[in-house]
Parts: sequence; structure tokens; C-alpha cells
Amino acid sequence: MTVEMDAQKVYGELSQLREEIQSLRDKIELFGRATRPSIRTEHPHVVRIEGVHGGRPTIRGTGVSVQTIVEQTQLDRSPRQIVEDFEGVLTLAQVYDALSYYHEHEKEIEQYIIENREALCKGPQAASAP
Repeated sequence: MTVEMDAQKVYGELSQLREEIQSLRDKIELFGRATRPSIRTEHPHVVRIEGVHGGRPTIRGTGVSVQTIVEQTQLDRSPRQIVEDFEGVLTLAQVYDALSYYHEHEKEIEQYIIENREALCKGPQAASAP
């Protein structure tokens, strides 16, 4: 086989794997709806699910929290870069919806960020305490 044929085969297999992953995500989301109570939000891509990130808002079907998206933007990552970083997991629409949710619930999300940072700072100290 030539390099070009090998590359085409790899891209074809990659495309097939992405389709299979999406199918599995859809099944997991359906299963999750049946087993865990979720709370819809006013945003189509944002949901709260009991037991997932402590019930904090997440992007539907991904397990990625709104907080994670916000923290990425605070690190100067653009929405497109975030989608690239989470290739095959997030869409641009989901990222923008998460950011819209954040702007409507800024105090709440900022509080989660503060709590996480405080926990990270205390974590090693608590582990080394007698």
C-alpha cells in the first residue's frame, strides 16, 4: 500500500470510530436520563445531573462542566480552541451555550471556581497533617 492509501484507511477508520463513539454517547445519555434525575436548565446544552460534578451544571451528554469551559477561557483559550482541545467531545454550540449560561449565572460559577481552588490549596496540606 502507498502512504496515501494508508492515510485514507486511517482517516476512514477514524471517522468510523467517531461515529461509534457518538452512538455510545447517545446511548449513555439515554441510560443516564433513566437512572439519574437531571434538572433541565434554560439552556439547551446545559443540564444538572445528580451525582455528576456535585450537581453542578454540565454540558449535556459530555460530563464536561460549565466551570471547566469558563476556566479554559480564563486561561485565554478561545471557544474554537476549547472545541479542538476536547475534539470529538464538544461542539462550538455547546461551548457558546456554556458561556452564555455562565454569564447568566456568573456568581454561582465563580463560587465553584473559588471553592475548587481553595480545595486544591488545602489538599496537600490536609494530606500531610498528622
